[in-house]
Amino acid sequence: MHPEVEVIFFIFLIIAALISLNVKNLLVAVVTLTVFSFVSALLYVAMGAVDVGFTEAVVGAGVTGVFFVVLIFKTGRKSAEKKPRFQTGNYVVLVIFCGLLIFGSLSLPNRGDLQSNLNRETSPAGTSNAGVHYIKHAYKDAHTPNMVTVTLADYRGYDTLWETAVIFTAALVCFLLLRRTRLQPMMDPADKKEESAAGAA
Repeated sequence: MHPEVEVIFFIFLIIAALISLNVKNLLVAVVTLTVFSFVSALLYVAMGAVDVGFTEAVVGAGVTGVFFVVLIFKTGRKSAEKKPRFQTGNYVVLVIFCGLLIFGSLSLPNRGDLQSNLNRETSPAGTSNAGVHYIKHAYKDAHTPNMVTVTLADYRGYDTLWETAVIFTAALVCFLLLRRTRLQPMMDPADKKEESAAGAA
C-alpha cells in the first residue's frame, strides 16, 4: 500500500480518537471507537498482519461495539457533566508519551527492508532467525500446511492459550454485567430494628 494512504488512515485515527474523547453522546462515542478499530484493522492488513487485522475487526469493531451499545441502552446515552480536572496535565502527559513512542520507532528498521537483522537468514550472533526457522521447519515439525496455524498453535501455543483465556474471561465479565438481575430494595436500619422487634414479640 502507498504511504500516502497509510497517512490518511492515521489522520482518521487521530480524528476518531479526538471525537470519541470530547463528544457528550455516548452512542456517538461508541460508533466513533468502532470506526477507530476498523481503520486500525485496515492498517494491520496493509502492513501484512492479516490475522491481527481480522482479530481487530471482529473483536474491536464488532463484539466490543455491540457490548458497548447494549450497555448504553441499559444505562443512558448522555455522559455525566463533570468539570475537567488536571486537563492540561493530561494533555502534557499525552504529548510526552506520543513523543516517546515516535522516538522509539525511529530506531526500528524500515518495513520490508531485506537488509535488516530481522529479515536476514542469520542473526548478528550467528544463529538462525525465528522467522527463517519457522519457514524451514513448520511443516516438518507440525505436519500442518498452514504456517500461521503452526506458529499460533505450536510454536506459540502457550501464548495463544493465555490469549484465549483472556478473551474468555472478558466475555464472561461482559455476560455478568449485561445479564438482568433483580435487585432487592435496601431496607433502612430503623425498619430492620422494628422488624426484628416485631419478630421477637
